[in-house]
Amino acid sequence: MEPRALKSQRVVTYDNKQNKRNKRNKRNKRNNKRFGSIPAEDCGPVRVAFVASIFGHFESFHLPYMALLQQKGCEVHAYAQPGEARLRLEEKGIVCHDVPIQRSPLQMQNWAALGILTESFKEEGFQFIHVHTPVASILGRIAAHKAGVPCTLYTAHGFHFFKGAPFLNWMLYYPLERLMARWTDVLITINREDYERAQKFSIRKKVTYVSGVGLDLQVYGSEQGHPETASEKADRRRQLFDLPKSDQDEPPFVILCVAELNANKNQKQLIEALGQLGSQAGNIHLAFAGTGPFEQTLLELANRLVVSDRVHMLGYRRDIPDLLRACDVAALVSYREGLPRAIMEAMAIGKPVIGTHIRGIHDLIEHESTGMLVPVGDITATAKAFTQLRDDPALTTAMGEANKERIIRYGLPAVLREMDSIYIEALNKEERKRVPSEMHASLSGD
Repeated sequence: MEPRALKSQRVVTYDNKQNKRNKRNKRNKRNNKRFGSIPAEDCGPVRVAFVASIFGHFESFHLPYMALLQQKGCEVHAYAQPGEARLRLEEKGIVCHDVPIQRSPLQMQNWAALGILTESFKEEGFQFIHVHTPVASILGRIAAHKAGVPCTLYTAHGFHFFKGAPFLNWMLYYPLERLMARWTDVLITINREDYERAQKFSIRKKVTYVSGVGLDLQVYGSEQGHPETASEKADRRRQLFDLPKSDQDEPPFVILCVAELNANKNQKQLIEALGQLGSQAGNIHLAFAGTGPFEQTLLELANRLVVSDRVHMLGYRRDIPDLLRACDVAALVSYREGLPRAIMEAMAIGKPVIGTHIRGIHDLIEHESTGMLVPVGDITATAKAFTQLRDDPALTTAMGEANKERIIRYGLPAVLREMDSIYIEALNKEERKRVPSEMHASLSGD
């Protein structure tokens, strides 16, 4: 007998929505006016679906692409774990389904999730599904195969197997991805290492590369508001980062890291580099925007290295663009990344970046041209990057300007055009023409 919890989920997930669809379609057009650069195009009563582990993933990365499909006349569905982001997606006319997808592939609830996905895919009759995140993408592709969905797209946001990955990752995820390739029509990669590796998989149609998930460059444009005096700017900067008052002759040099405080993000490398500099660190301050399980560990490390007065924990922040404008340099020294949004945001603001020489980061940063790349765990190289950028303001400024040019290819307009081509092919109907040329003209700007 099916557990009561899953029965109740099925009621929520498969509630009769037929009478609501006309209202939803009208609401889609109204809600998507905020993406006004995409003119509407009717492509018939077609349903498409997105699958990921959490609804927040769609909210953070995929709303513009869902809107693109809605304005083509498609009814867009989303499948993920129950979560508060579901309500915000439904306000945009997206049909949401709660599914108990677990991030660990070994959790038994994933079997229940597979059954729910398969049953729903059969009922809804999707033209294509677009799957994301490791476990959700596996469950979604199996369910799509069992349900006979005509086309399956998969975006790999960073394979868990990569150069330098733990052996266990290769043993678990690599065979699964090779197996799932036979049920994948289009595998979309967002960095060069994954693209080259995926070429060896037996994908049904093709492996392709797109420039990330698209960054809304307008959010990171010039700051609006009245011009600030140097004194006002210094005061605001001090408040943002909780900096001590300092002499104007040696203002604080702030290196900002925007990331969850966890083992993979490796913030300890930054703190250890600051500690190694000792008295040479002078006015260098580290600011960490984010929360996570390693916060106390990092604070204890800063205390041991006697740099706690120059390590600032900012917590969870919603003013990331303001923080980036106020810092001098951005840093991300992770062990593993797909194509890190934190670095793209810093580039769009016009800041140089210190990053580890790994997949995803070296796709974005050119060493000594737009930032400094250092080996994972190399404290000396990281400390040298700190002082080199601090002591050469002209170099720091030039790198930031170069980043503003380099990021354009990763902006939302460019990636929307790339995904539009993929979706047109997936819809696979002659009457579903490309978005008109005026869309491309409107998307050509930042």
